[in-house]
Amino acid sequence: MRISRRNFIKAGAAGTAGLSLSGPAVSRKWFKTAAAKDSDPSEVLKYTYHTPNCGGRCAFICHVRDGKLSLIEPNTWADPKFSTICLRGISEIERVYSPDRIQTPLKRVGKRGEGKFKPITWDEALTTIADNLKSLIDEYGSESVLISMSSGVEHDYKFLSHLLKTQWVCEQGIDVGLSNGLLKCLGGDDVYTYMQNEITDWVNSSTIIILGANPLETTITDSKFFMNAKEAGAKMITIDPVYTTTASKSNQWISIKPGSDVALLLGMISTIIDNEWYQEDYLVDNTTSPFLVRKDNGKMLRLHDNDEEDVKKNPHLIWDEKSESAKPYNTKGVKPALDGEFTVNGVKVKTVFRAIKENQKQYTLSWASEMTEIDEDVIFELSKDYATRGPAVIAWGFGGLDKLANSDIAGHAGGILGSLTGNFGRVGGGVGAVTHHASTWTAELNEWPLPEQFKETPLEVPTSDFREGKGSVRAVINVGNTLQQHFANMNKTEEWIDSLDFLVTIDPFHNPSADYADIVLPASTAFESEYDITNMQINRSHVLLAEKVIDPLFESKSDFQIEKELLAKFGLDKHHPKTPRDWIAHKLDSGDPALDGITVDSLIENKFTMRLNAPKEPYRGYMDQIYDTPTGKLELYTESFLEFDQSLPKYENPDEIVDEKLRKKYPLQFIQSRSRYHVHSQFNNVEWIRQFDGGPKLEINPKDAKSRGLKTGDVVEVMNDRGLMKAECKLTEAMRPGVVRMHEGWWTKHMIEGNLQTLTNDHFMKRQYDLRNGPVIPFNDTLVEVAKV
Repeated sequence: MRISRRNFIKAGAAGTAGLSLSGPAVSRKWFKTAAAKDSDPSEVLKYTYHTPNCGGRCAFICHVRDGKLSLIEPNTWADPKFSTICLRGISEIERVYSPDRIQTPLKRVGKRGEGKFKPITWDEALTTIADNLKSLIDEYGSESVLISMSSGVEHDYKFLSHLLKTQWVCEQGIDVGLSNGLLKCLGGDDVYTYMQNEITDWVNSSTIIILGANPLETTITDSKFFMNAKEAGAKMITIDPVYTTTASKSNQWISIKPGSDVALLLGMISTIIDNEWYQEDYLVDNTTSPFLVRKDNGKMLRLHDNDEEDVKKNPHLIWDEKSESAKPYNTKGVKPALDGEFTVNGVKVKTVFRAIKENQKQYTLSWASEMTEIDEDVIFELSKDYATRGPAVIAWGFGGLDKLANSDIAGHAGGILGSLTGNFGRVGGGVGAVTHHASTWTAELNEWPLPEQFKETPLEVPTSDFREGKGSVRAVINVGNTLQQHFANMNKTEEWIDSLDFLVTIDPFHNPSADYADIVLPASTAFESEYDITNMQINRSHVLLAEKVIDPLFESKSDFQIEKELLAKFGLDKHHPKTPRDWIAHKLDSGDPALDGITVDSLIENKFTMRLNAPKEPYRGYMDQIYDTPTGKLELYTESFLEFDQSLPKYENPDEIVDEKLRKKYPLQFIQSRSRYHVHSQFNNVEWIRQFDGGPKLEINPKDAKSRGLKTGDVVEVMNDRGLMKAECKLTEAMRPGVVRMHEGWWTKHMIEGNLQTLTNDHFMKRQYDLRNGPVIPFNDTLVEVAKV
């Protein structure tokens, strides 16, 4: 699709005439054959923003000529440092007019997965869906239906799930591995546990450790804040097996053995404790370090020896150095002992901090060096920098170690490191996920009122476990590309798909998940709508409003309209907002002072972007040192995980990549990573980007390639006991020997053969079922072999 912008604009709205019913059969010549005017068409400006799956969260000015989207530029924010855009936002033009667009409702005529369909009307499609769902709900209950959402679709179909009382899920088991462990310390309901402080606060940091993340590619528009921090004197340290873009711009890159991140963090904890670099007053005042733990059974000592869990009725005890006795932790005027062993009513106890010190004795600096293949002096200096140079950050991502089976232990260890050094609730501090500029000032929005009897059915089991015959699901409404993106081990997923009674896919594009559906509905892109005002979001301390940029193309409908019309088949559309504008106005009318003066009309008057009534400085969480835990403190010891021997973080290997027996057959770790070119499986079909990206490539270190007789451009088989795929290989020194990588999300049709998810590990760790977010899918905990075809 080599075409100039001028010719593209001149093509005009008539260009849609050459498109066929669904993507695969579309000719890429349709732009050139469209009618063109001799004079420049009239141009209007429209305002919208990038939908939430992209970490950039940019606001757009869209140029529309003769009804065709022709140019996307950054809108001007009230705070101009956010007025930006990246190549993905610019290239949305091609996605809107992609040959992969689904143009009409489709009905499957072949086997599931074959991708054979015939066009049908909207009425037939919606009636077929409603009839099937009614039948299943009548026979098996509302829990037999699952709505599976992509996070890239802003309209979440929650009216449908509540009004039909179905199950609903969005990316369960994905991007939550590290969060599961950090939440033990912080508490709360932040599924992804983003950094407590806004990334703009990094200019106040002295040391920033980026662990298994590549924000200069995944959140490109935040790159300026990385550079600002570096220019302000922060020492930027990237720890990653791969020499990433972020590593190349850091002060230091530390290459680590894949899967050993837990060992590194445990080694850092030991180094900080051994050298007494911890903040004693902070630990006493703001953490559970002084709380007493029974030596006989590992349980925390409470005021009453019963099963009462309410800390107000049955508080934890500390050792008061003034009275030399045990007292409730919230007693005024006490002086808690940080470290020590005591006897209380004949029971021998120790402080949590003493328990941490004892737990850490096995995790020496030399042990950590051996496990991580990082020199001892490097780990020592890393620990010293983190603990002694001033405010410090540990920032991780949603790829890398988050997709390993032991990621929750790493998250717990990260929480203890932040606590030891006083980096929670601190200017320039923080521990957590760095993506999506998610830590920001926000506001409370109104919920749309629904009658009390309409309540969504809670998710019965982790989504992947539906494939094991658990739960009640017999029908799935797939919104996006969840069947490829949200499950590992594609062969098992396909077996489950075949067992379903009914399957619907809703998306603008003929993605891999669409091929399995019984009915496919063509959704509009976020730039298209039947309504003048379409959506609203709060991000980067601003409220952004979106308007219709162009009318829906082909026979597509907006997600808002699809949900509304489907509910009409059940006689429930009266509970749905009439228009997106009505819904947005209700959301904004919450009474939150941060939203004073911000309405739909005022947003329109201010070019669809207004800053919240919030402080001008960066958002910083927990500055009051009150945490979202039962005690209100950073809880370092997790009594509920005694049965798994994980009340404190103890090293465990990842699941598959350290299996020496399996390594003899499959010696290479296979990882998927995010990239500046894609957002998960989005933008893979954009030729304007693919001319730089080059399509799916398996990246391999030259040493591993040489032993297999490979050179760049060779077609290789990538295989394990779960499956096989074929792709071109690319030799690069950026890859650590023993690791191969492919950017995530490539559609099946882009591959020479197979799909990335035919290889990936789907084994769940038993203990993770008891974690806040359930088990993590260990996509990167995968071994393969590579051979030339």
